[in-house]
Amino acid sequence: MNRGGRCPQPDSSGKSVVTLTGTPPTGYRFRVRDSYISGSGDSVNTTTYGAWKYLTFTK
Repeated sequence: MNRGGRCPQPDSSGKSVVTLTGTPPTGYRFRVRDSYISGSGDSVNTTTYGAWKYLTFTK
């Protein structure tokens, strides 16, 4: 399932934070990754994607 969507913009130190809320099902494997999409106001850098991070929720 691809939730996609927009995440918060980084602060002046380059950090952004996302908080997971709700009650996810246990035992399922989720994945997330960061990305930078060119054309977002920066004419020097190119689109890049970070490595996938895997999460498994437990009780």
